[in-house]
Amino acid sequence: MERKPIVCATRGGEASRRTQERAIALAKERGADLIFLYIVDPTFAGPVNGALAAAMEDELKRLGRSLLSIAQARAQEQGVRAKTVVRAGPVWETIKAYLKEVGAGTLVLGAPGDEVDEAADVGDVNRLAEEVRRETGVEVVVV
Repeated sequence: MERKPIVCATRGGEASRRTQERAIALAKERGADLIFLYIVDPTFAGPVNGALAAAMEDELKRLGRSLLSIAQARAQEQGVRAKTVVRAGPVWETIKAYLKEVGAGTLVLGAPGDEVDEAADVGDVNRLAEEVRRETGVEVVVV
């Protein structure tokens, strides 16, 4: 039986550590491939000229690659081989497209933690997780 990959969408840093640890544990338990995914969406800064937008996207991708290499090392320490991928675009649309592209079986996401004051953000993550399940058929684990 083919094991479908586990994709862990992560922002990196200490806040994402629990999410990454859960994804690593799942990959180990299931013997599945693990992919850490970092999405760059430079539109958060609002309208900027083309040169600035390109430079900003490049810097955000560089940051993403650094954060993912830390997650990858953490997985390797636990005997799990992990691939890292950085993509650019609207976050949720990009996640859904990537899940379909790799034939993922599971998406692991972090819910906003203590660093976010608005409880609505957790509801948004759960709502969007349900949308991903419905549109892709992929299991979604919210940590």
